Amino acid sequence: IIINVLFIIQISAFIAQISRHFWLTLSVQNNLQIVGTNKGVYQQKQKEIEQRTVNSTERSLQYLRNSEEVGVATAEELMRQREQLEGTERRLDDINATLRISQKHIQGIKSVFGGLKNYFSGTRNIPNSSSSHKESSGNKITKADPPLLKTAKSDDVMSHPGMRIRQSEDDKPKPSTASHQERVDENLGHMLNHMSRLKGLAYDLSSEIDSQNKMIDDIYDKAERAERTISKQNKDIRKLT
Repeated sequence: IIINVLFIIQISAFIAQISRHFWLTLSVQNNLQIVGTNKGVYQQKQKEIEQRTVNSTERSLQYLRNSEEVGVATAEELMRQREQLEGTERRLDDINATLRISQKHIQGIKSVFGGLKNYFSGTRNIPNSSSSHKESSGNKITKADPPLLKTAKSDDVMSHPGMRIRQSEDDKPKPSTASHQERVDENLGHMLNHMSRLKGLAYDLSSEIDSQNKMIDDIYDKAERAERTISKQNKDIRKLT
């Protein structure tokens, strides 16, 4: 009986040991499954975050491209405006040069009329001097300098921001099989290039606007000068008639 009891005790202990081992193994397997599931979830979350980061850099890069395109379009419009201002300034230079010549003609005509008046009033010695004055005036008129035309400087045109800014082919989006981190690094590099060009473009546009403002002031002064000259010549002509 004692032997049977001992045997039963040993069997019970063995069964208990096997049971503990079974439950321990099952617990480990469950933990491994949980860890595997958590790892998969973590990896999925990580991929989503990486993709969102890539998408964010690509949107920022597109915004910079659009800003640069607007800046280049503005520079090209300023170039066309400069050409119009230069044409207007050249025409005003021609007008003022022509007015200077016509003023000399009016002075010569006034001298002739003065000589004729003195002649018919009985003064004989003045016509000779007036004729010589007329001749000298005529010589001065024929020797008048031709109009000075202001031409556009090719250096200014070539240095215009619209000519200097060009989009780099490397900045265009390209299909890539690179990793998320490589794509982010590449986009950040392109963004840095765009921001550098935008900074230079902003500086050039500011300089061009200042230059054109000065041209507008010069045009205004030349237009006023031409208006004053025309008004004076009209008065002189009315006096002659």
